[in-house]
Formats: sequence, C-alpha cells, structure tokens
Amino acid sequence: MSRYKIADIVFSVETIYGFTKWLCRDYEYLGQEQDDFFVKVTEKDILNEKAKMPDYPDFFIESVFVYRRLCEYALEHANGLIFHCSAIMVDDGAYLFTAPSGTGKSTHTRLWRELLGEKAVMINDDKPIIRLIDGEFYVYGTPWMGKHELGCNIRAKLKAICKIRQEKENVIEKVSPHQMLPIILNQTIRPEKVENMDKLLGLIEQMLNSAKLYSLGCNISTEAAQLSYKTMVKGK
Repeated sequence: MSRYKIADIVFSVETIYGFTKWLCRDYEYLGQEQDDFFVKVTEKDILNEKAKMPDYPDFFIESVFVYRRLCEYALEHANGLIFHCSAIMVDDGAYLFTAPSGTGKSTHTRLWRELLGEKAVMINDDKPIIRLIDGEFYVYGTPWMGKHELGCNIRAKLKAICKIRQEKENVIEKVSPHQMLPIILNQTIRPEKVENMDKLLGLIEQMLNSAKLYSLGCNISTEAAQLSYKTMVKGK
C-alpha cells in the first residue's frame, strides 16, 4: 500500500501493478495527516475501465482508475475540479492555457519558458487540479501530466485563464465568463454522479468570476509569448 498527497488531499492506494506507484513517486506522503480516502483497485475495476479504453494496457488503466477516484473525491469533498490545460507559474501566480487537443497550448507554454527562463515553472501540462480554498482558487500539480511529462508538485494562486486558437497574426483580448464557459465545460472532466454536476457548475462559475479571462489568437513565435505574457502578467 502507498500513500500520496496530491492537491493537499491525502489518500492511500492498494494497486495490482507497480505503474501507479512509479507515476506518483513525487507525491508520496510520509507525514502524519490522516487519510481523506482509500482506494483498493480490483480486477473488476480494471475491466470496467477497459471498456472505455480497450487499447491501453491494464497497468495504465489502473492508474486512470486511481485518477478518477481522486477527481471524484476532490469535487465531492474538497471543492476541486480537473481542468484540461497547460498550467504555468510565474511570480507565484498560475496562468492556464486551454484549447482543443492539437491547437498549441503546450507549445505556447514552452515559448513562455523559453522567453522567461527559470522565472517560469510548469505546474502541469495536462491535468492540474484546481481547488477553491478560503475564497481563493489554487492550481495544483498532479502526476498526470500528459505525453510531455511536464509538471511538478507545487501549487499557485490562479491569476488568469486564456483560450488559444491558431491565427497567422497575434492578437489577444479580454473575454467574459459567458464567452469562456463553453470551452471550460469541454475541457473539464464531468462527474459520473449526476448530483455532482451542480457542484461542478458552481465551482466553474466562481472560478470564471475570480480570474482574468483572455482569448489569444497566435502563431508559433516568441512574439506570441511576449504578447500574452505582457498582457496577462504585466497588464500591458
């Protein structure tokens, strides 16, 4: 059995395979806090998940099952949601870039890192957890970081969310919560329990009203990163 602390949530896991332990190695917890919940993975659990992703090996499917259980607990008990985005920390603030897969969000945060050097730190390149704590939203790294495996075990206060689209010329503008909502819903993991949907929608509404919201049309260039950085971080 292994213990982890992810997004300030402590839990123990009993797995069949060793992949999850390897994946979550940077989040292993040896402290004295009590577990918030416990996961024991069974062959039946893996078979149920395999119906959704038949082309993946069982050891990977097991890690996804653990991830889903963490997502469920975060939403039900910790005011947390999973948001498919590339999250980067600059000056202790979190900046989230989201878009449909293949649009270039990971490329854009790479340009930020090239532009800013050590000043920019990847929180998570795929599936960070965002939690509402004492009226503030915080973005947490998780072991599920996407194919580039970029991220670390840190948290930062949410500052801004930016949706990206591909354009020949670089342009950025502020948008309203109403304009941002559709893409947020498409990039959020929906709860399996219908009764949790209202809670998810309430968290999203609060998040969109607490962060600065932008829409960025960009190409793959340093100029695109300079524009979004100056606008989102510096307010220019």
